[in-house]
Amino acid sequence: MSLGYDIFRKLDDGNPLWIADVVSLSEAKEQIKLLVSQSAAAYFVRDASTGEVVFSTQPLS
Repeated sequence: MSLGYDIFRKLDDGNPLWIADVVSLSEAKEQIKLLVSQSAAAYFVRDASTGEVVFSTQPLS
């Protein structure tokens, strides 16, 4: 059973800011497209089941 995905924005200080939870990775990517169009920033998606980052708009260094 999947717990879904969490969308985060990477703040300037490197800390994550939780934005939303969604059911699917495709939904997460669509949400990020909208977010980037409103506020250019680094965003990433975390698989809530595994804790793994599965998508990001910029490298997470």
